[in-house]
Amino acid sequence: MRKIIWPFGLLSGLIIGSGFFINVGNSDLNSGSSEILRYLFMILVFGLILFFAVRLLQQKVFLGEINFSRAFIGGFYIVLIASVVYALMWELYFANHGHEYVSAYLAKMKERLDASSLGQLEIESRYTNQKQIMQSYEDSFLVRFGLTTAEIFPIGLIIALANAFYYSVLARKTEKSHL
Repeated sequence: MRKIIWPFGLLSGLIIGSGFFINVGNSDLNSGSSEILRYLFMILVFGLILFFAVRLLQQKVFLGEINFSRAFIGGFYIVLIASVVYALMWELYFANHGHEYVSAYLAKMKERLDASSLGQLEIESRYTNQKQIMQSYEDSFLVRFGLTTAEIFPIGLIIALANAFYYSVLARKTEKSHL
């Protein structure tokens, strides 16, 4: 089982995390469309990787039959490995471009606040709060690692659940109807 889970987990984490390095020169790293594309890419990669990994587990490890818990556990471990790899790749990116990222994020936040209909006192209060949060983000590995992992893990977990449901319920119904 490990011979299937580790390569698929590492591969999915590397593929999804490679997006950080593709966007290096992109000043709109956190623009709405960029974030949507990044999440769609995560969904696509996890969907494909988990589908083929669980299928391989079903064929090679469980001799053609896999239940919900086995499919989910296999998918869970793949997502866990991918999330750690993704967070480590963010750390690599952040080590080289972290200060630029924080500065660009705060500038964009200030721009959005200034464009809002909030009063000057409220804008300053929110901006100061955001600066403090970004300072702790910049200074603490655990904060960054936790937030980055929380960005990818829930998506993978939902896809792992859907994939386990597919293999335990829908795939069996399809097999029975063909017999």
